[in-house]
Amino acid sequence: MESANSTYTEGHAIKRQAPHQNVSPAGRRDIFDTLPLWLDSPSLAYSSWLAGQRLKDSTKTVYIAMFGRFCQWLKGQGRRLDHLEADDIRKFLDSANPNLPESRKARTNSGRQRQQYVRQLEKVFAHLGSLGHSGTNPGRIAGYERVGSGSDKPTRFLSREETQAVIRLIQKRLDELRREEKSIDEWMEFRDLALIGVMIGGGLKVNHIERLTLNCTDTVEERIDLSRPNHAHRARLLTFAVPAVKAWLSVQEQMHGRKLEPTQKIFEADRSSGFGRNSNTVTLSASSIHRRTQRLLALAGITGERASAQTLRNTYAGLLIDGGATDDHLVDYLGLQSSATAQRLRSAYARSQPKRAGVAHISEER
Repeated sequence: MESANSTYTEGHAIKRQAPHQNVSPAGRRDIFDTLPLWLDSPSLAYSSWLAGQRLKDSTKTVYIAMFGRFCQWLKGQGRRLDHLEADDIRKFLDSANPNLPESRKARTNSGRQRQQYVRQLEKVFAHLGSLGHSGTNPGRIAGYERVGSGSDKPTRFLSREETQAVIRLIQKRLDELRREEKSIDEWMEFRDLALIGVMIGGGLKVNHIERLTLNCTDTVEERIDLSRPNHAHRARLLTFAVPAVKAWLSVQEQMHGRKLEPTQKIFEADRSSGFGRNSNTVTLSASSIHRRTQRLLALAGITGERASAQTLRNTYAGLLIDGGATDDHLVDYLGLQSSATAQRLRSAYARSQPKRAGVAHISEER
């Protein structure tokens, strides 16, 4: 398997940007942020309180929906927040969601959702303490008791054989297209090879790909820059992915008469047919990206749940780990939030690896 060491040199990783010190949101008066309102109308108080948090709008929408469901359960139990105990949180997390369709009502919260609920409730009760609530923090107690632990499916990685099959597919098909002197006529195939390349060779998510523009891509430094304020994400392209990306960018330039703006979306869709496809900014949708990914992976013999963008991103992390990447490398190249996330990913990768015969033999003897 190709080593990820070839993609960076010691100390070359671009570190996370340190957040500005002593900077906090401007204070704001919130008429809804009172302890009585939290106890009488927790959904309203939570929504107002969350509006002042530094979170994405999409994240706020999810949290409000989650907390609303919790409040719905709380009301059904005839309880208020100031009467809540850690065991109540456990009972809620084990309960079915009444808002789901009949066919899915028996489905309980996933492990990740359980953890999100526990963390949010811990923050809520910490805030209630600042408003004068003198009780315990059941969210914190639930965290200590690992109430949020769940049974999410294990993080999926391609096996070494599957990884090599994908790499061979990219390299072989690209060589064939070059020998046949294909270019604009087969532009979608060039695009799709680059698409798979930036997933398994750059760790990009679907939402990264949707917004990726020319000025994010540096084929000289062989990296893709998706940084945001106070958060660096500069993915190093692994060696095998670089030719596919360069080939597609060259074909794309030919398609547009070598007149491309820096903000040109890289992964554009076919505009030759269909409604609303006459815009120069039309790009592959998330569903299209998933379909193209599954189609190419099927050619490499990979189908089912493992044929996904997330599995390819995880596999990229595995390649970095095999190449000796540090936690800081993983944070920088994958755009992770913290070293703790990198460590969890590293542990998941270690668990996914087949045990050596000698280790299994020793375990059996015991």
